[in-house]
Amino acid sequence: MKKTKVMVFNSVDPCKNFVFEGDVIEHVQTLKYFEILLKTTPNLDSAVEHLVVANRRLLFALNRHCAELRIMDVKLHCDLFNMLVCSTASYACEIWVDSKKIKAIEIMYRGFFKCLFGVQKATNTSIVLAEFGTFPFEHFAWGQVLLYYNCVSTVTKDRILGKAWEALTLGGGKFSASNSITVGNGTSACNDPCAPGRDYSIAVGNSS
Repeated sequence: MKKTKVMVFNSVDPCKNFVFEGDVIEHVQTLKYFEILLKTTPNLDSAVEHLVVANRRLLFALNRHCAELRIMDVKLHCDLFNMLVCSTASYACEIWVDSKKIKAIEIMYRGFFKCLFGVQKATNTSIVLAEFGTFPFEHFAWGQVLLYYNCVSTVTKDRILGKAWEALTLGGGKFSASNSITVGNGTSACNDPCAPGRDYSIAVGNSS
């Protein structure tokens, strides 16, 4: 439990303590999940911007190494891009896929294929993607979101994620003054009453 942290997304933080199996989990204001930096504010645009910068560095490094190694195989270049860049570009997309900042990732994504295809930026994106047999980045992101939703919705209630999911679904994503989360040995996860009608969600993960 030492690496596990709890962060509540809300402008007014309703929880003071989160307890699991008798251990108090550290409550933080920021949480770095791989290359995405999460903050307590509901707006995730800054987190996506941080992710975009990191992935631009990855793309530059990929193209540089491919040039140094003289990798001329287009399919291999695309496979490396999908494995090394696209996979990291979708970090935590389950919570930010509806952000307007996803357009910045989309621009980077289609820019790679246009550059590899040797066409101008003004070239129709649909034609270029069709030539490579792929789809816009947003399609892959939403597909990942659906897979994550199906996975989380079937998590057993004896796991901490299952408890958090149950609390959200039963409460409709809102807490009233009488609500609390019970995890593990029956200890209330939130010792302080939550503000009535506040929208909230909980992020549980490992800090880097």
